[in-house]
Amino acid sequence: MRRLMLSVAVMLVLLSVMLTGCAGGEMSEADIQKTVEEIVTTNYEVETSTFDLSMEAEIDVEGGEDVSVALVGTGTGVTDSVNRQMHMVMNMTVSTPEQDTIDMPVEYFLVDGWMYMKVSVPEQEEQWLKMEMPDDMWEKQNQAQQQIEMLQTAEEVNFLGIEEVNGVECYVVEIIPDLSALQQMISQVQGQMSQFGNVDLSAMDLGRMLKQVSVTQYVAMDSYLFMRTDQHMVMEITPEAMGLPDDEFDRITEDVTTVLLFRDYNEPVTIQLPQGALAAVQMGG
Repeated sequence: MRRLMLSVAVMLVLLSVMLTGCAGGEMSEADIQKTVEEIVTTNYEVETSTFDLSMEAEIDVEGGEDVSVALVGTGTGVTDSVNRQMHMVMNMTVSTPEQDTIDMPVEYFLVDGWMYMKVSVPEQEEQWLKMEMPDDMWEKQNQAQQQIEMLQTAEEVNFLGIEEVNGVECYVVEIIPDLSALQQMISQVQGQMSQFGNVDLSAMDLGRMLKQVSVTQYVAMDSYLFMRTDQHMVMEITPEAMGLPDDEFDRITEDVTTVLLFRDYNEPVTIQLPQGALAAVQMGG
């Protein structure tokens, strides 16, 4: 069960690096549409940005050995859209009842069409993994581009009001995503995955596990740049979906809240792949 929880934690990282405002004046449907167009146009032109990521998850396992697991993660990253590069570091803490807390640092790069991921898991050696990214995968992994795609494919966009984020007045916009489009996006992000923690991630259909998503975006009123995105998602996992025997557990429910804060737009950034990543094991290779 411990290895299973670590594998689920890694899966959440992949999805995350793979989603209420106060009262304000009303906006007409035409105003909302115009604002969405301005947001998309402005953010497509961004060259570099920095983001801070925080994540909290409650993982409930039913059947076999009923257990609840708490997962907390914090990290930061930089994006270079001109060169299609990204670097993110994140530390995750996994807490299970009556067991020691597990610290799991994660680092990943997108460089030259490859994703490199360093994972440090207890009882296993630190390892670098890599997988080749399809030509259109930059748009799927780039955090700002993910926000744009969610806006473009949303079933509904609602104006909730105006609120400050780090001293910046922002429109608060609720997005009701197209669940089928999100499921397809996640399946594409999943790409090529290999065995990790004795669970075959490549055989999992992460998209179909996604059951519920809500997104709230905070967009600067003066610049239309993304300042913050709150995302809540619920996933359900069965033993069959993970390639495990039916008696391993009945169901795993994951309740995940993620907050992204964007800053330092169009500031100079340097992204350099470390020497250790050159020996990364290719996933799916």
